[in-house]
Amino acid sequence: MKTIVLLLIYLLPFVVYAQNDGSDMLSGTGVLYSRVGYNSNAQKRIILRDSLSRFSDSTTFTMKDAQGRLCYSGALDEWGKKWSINWWIADFTELEASGDFTFELIQDSTTILNRTIKVQPNILWKATWRTVALDQLKGRIDLRNQNLKKYGPEYAQGGGWQDCGSYLREVNSHATMIVGLLDVLEFAADRITAAEKQELVAQIVLGLDYIAFCQDKAEELGRGAGAILHEWPRHTNVITGDVAKGALCFARAGHLLQSLQKDKAEEYKLRAIRSFDWLQREGPIHHPGGTDFNGVVQPNDGYEPKVYGAPQGATRPDEWKTRDIVMMMWTAMELSKSGQSKYKALATNYADLLMKRQIDIRYSEGRFYGHFKAFDSTPFTEKAWEHHHMGFDAGSTFPHYLIPLIQMIDLWSDHQDIEKWKECVQSFAYGYLLPACSNNPFKLLPMGYFEGEGLLNFSGLWHGMNGAYGSAAALALELFNFTGDQRFKEIATGNLQWIAGLNAGVPENGQYESKSMIYGVGEEYVGSWTKIAGTICNGFEADGQFAIEQPRSSTDGPFVFTDEGWITHAGGWLSAISRWKME
Repeated sequence: MKTIVLLLIYLLPFVVYAQNDGSDMLSGTGVLYSRVGYNSNAQKRIILRDSLSRFSDSTTFTMKDAQGRLCYSGALDEWGKKWSINWWIADFTELEASGDFTFELIQDSTTILNRTIKVQPNILWKATWRTVALDQLKGRIDLRNQNLKKYGPEYAQGGGWQDCGSYLREVNSHATMIVGLLDVLEFAADRITAAEKQELVAQIVLGLDYIAFCQDKAEELGRGAGAILHEWPRHTNVITGDVAKGALCFARAGHLLQSLQKDKAEEYKLRAIRSFDWLQREGPIHHPGGTDFNGVVQPNDGYEPKVYGAPQGATRPDEWKTRDIVMMMWTAMELSKSGQSKYKALATNYADLLMKRQIDIRYSEGRFYGHFKAFDSTPFTEKAWEHHHMGFDAGSTFPHYLIPLIQMIDLWSDHQDIEKWKECVQSFAYGYLLPACSNNPFKLLPMGYFEGEGLLNFSGLWHGMNGAYGSAAALALELFNFTGDQRFKEIATGNLQWIAGLNAGVPENGQYESKSMIYGVGEEYVGSWTKIAGTICNGFEADGQFAIEQPRSSTDGPFVFTDEGWITHAGGWLSAISRWKME
């Protein structure tokens, strides 16, 4: 791997490749492509960037095999300008062969650059799954044990994984990673060996047992049977989203582990019911600390209004967050699979609550509709990524996650509300997801729509949202299967390939170079704090990491690269690649 020159920011232990104002991103060209490789059965694109209109209408490209034979040729298409950068696309999807190819860009009959491109069947799965899942988690167990030596034995109580660049073992992070591991078990178990399956199940149990530990600790501390602490030992508050995601993981494991570890499966099912019933009684619960929008550790820091696009000083509503409604619906559906029939009615009730929040075409935000309000009583819509700090938004992942509703359509095809569920999914797919992801050259899921600013991708992030891109790819694959529309598979490809290297690029030697954001995977990859192979870093944003500025279209763009790693990103990645149809 080439040496990457890093720009270190004083007093902040993360790495960036540009100034916060984005000025450095407006110069230099870049040839951007997947450093992991391209799946043979997916859209295959190389994207070029520059601040100038450098390429003429006559610019073409060729793909040649290892013997120098021409395999494909085409014209370079000008996508247009986005984030003050001009973008061009070389699409070679029609190339059906596999192997290592030389991409040549030709202008005025002269080859002006070339790159080596890898195309293989199932390469995103084969090159990443074990490293991202099993190997990474072993490294995070070692890191957790190092914290035990550094801070004391309580930092390893309950087990689990160190989830990011610090000492934290947040429940929300564990839950998102467990969802990814469970997706591998449910959708891709036939692709792995018996020994790998045994390792996979062991990691699932290890993660679930940590959440169980936090559930037991919450009861010991008087929070009630079924509550789950945010993190042990430092952050013992209770957050609705943590409990909901914990209940979901317990519920899914309750039936997916039945034939593998029956005793554990039965324990987890009971824990799922306990947490779900606690939420039914106690929710929505907010982290104490103030009467501002959500109440965080420092209640006047103003994070939440910025994250949501709410006006400064807005009072938080005492209502369920939309993404928590989705979790409750999902958990109830999963419990119904374990023979808990009463939860079928509860799942459909939560589906009703969700659909009431959907943006009707008559009240579109700009040209977008079909997405959802964040709360009943607020006009602003849910954002794809709301995670920050230790407040109510901690772990607000799973962007617009309609996967459980799609599964309910298949599971309960004779239900009286089936047509309403289908209409809800269709409206979201074609009113929001497809046009929103088509609004940028990479087909990335945007952060969301902000009143007066429009659709934003990077401005206003607490840190990069690579976890959202993995989850968006999983959702897009479900929508591809639901609609048969190839464009949703292209969205899945774009969001996955952004992580694999087909992204905005990092500056190196006066140009912008593609880098895989999976540490240790790909021909060239960027670093991570922990140097654990398989770590997917936070990625690109507009502002400095762990600092939220007001979301604005004028500052929106992939101007800052951040390398702190978080297992949430890996969970989303695994959810997507496990759903990819193998060749």
